[in-house]
Amino acid sequence: MKNILFVVSILFLVLSCKKDKENLSQSITENNAVIVTDTTLIDGVLLELINNNGKAELRINSKVSGSGNIKISPPCYFLRWTGNKVENFSYPDAGVDHTLVILGNIDKRPGRICGKGLQGLLFKKGSIVITPKTLANSFTCADSGADEKIFWGFAHD
Repeated sequence: MKNILFVVSILFLVLSCKKDKENLSQSITENNAVIVTDTTLIDGVLLELINNNGKAELRINSKVSGSGNIKISPPCYFLRWTGNKVENFSYPDAGVDHTLVILGNIDKRPGRICGKGLQGLLFKKGSIVITPKTLANSFTCADSGADEKIFWGFAHD
């Protein structure tokens, strides 16, 4: 919520500082703004899932390096357990400290966030890696998480 307020505040400042408001070539709307759709804090690293003009992105608010691209369509969300905690598994045998799953390709459901696209996010050897592998036909809801075998597959691929 703070991030949305921050974005709205910045947009307000940009528009209010513009001397000639009639010459704005394009008004700033949800269709051409960066929108933070989900956040989580893992080992002191703030991760933000972003819808940047129809392209899903990961913002890492830390000095930790990251690699890979989100291939599933925004808006995107982290899979969560009951109680709103981000689902997270460790796989020492694969050198993975944390495995998270990103949900995208959203399919509108009343009162729930569900979708058909999944992609892994790994904390591995001091960096964050978005897996190149995606699952495109796994209907999942963000608030009910997924079976651990999905996480294991992303960590071991």
